[in-house]
Amino acid sequence: MKYDKIIHSGRAGVFAAPRLLGPLRAAAKRAGFAWFDLDLAGVRDGNAFLRRCAEVFPLPDYFGGNWDALHECMLDFAESGVSGVIVYWRRGRELVLHAPEAAATGLEILRDAATYWENTGRVFLVAVDRDSAPGQTLRPLR
Repeated sequence: MKYDKIIHSGRAGVFAAPRLLGPLRAAAKRAGFAWFDLDLAGVRDGNAFLRRCAEVFPLPDYFGGNWDALHECMLDFAESGVSGVIVYWRRGRELVLHAPEAAATGLEILRDAATYWENTGRVFLVAVDRDSAPGQTLRPLR
């Protein structure tokens, strides 16, 4: 029930994923939050990252396939009526090794979206698996 408390606290941001995701996923489901599995296996550059985001997130048809467009669409998503979002960023080791700047930019866009959502009183959590943090120290989700 620890994750229920986190979800209802209105927290937002980018955090280290817990070792066991089941309780977090269950809490998200109970809260009616959207869960996005951003599986980055095989993603080795920024363009592939943007294509994967277009597959995973409900981006509009006019999504421009660039960093600015992703940023804008993630902020616009806040107006969709979804009460909260949890993104599980996983298997991003290849991206970190081959294009660390793209990994950092992707995380920065999601961090900015989390801040925006938090300012609207809603939850936007990004849980990053341990292999996918591009040289960053991430706070645990507690």
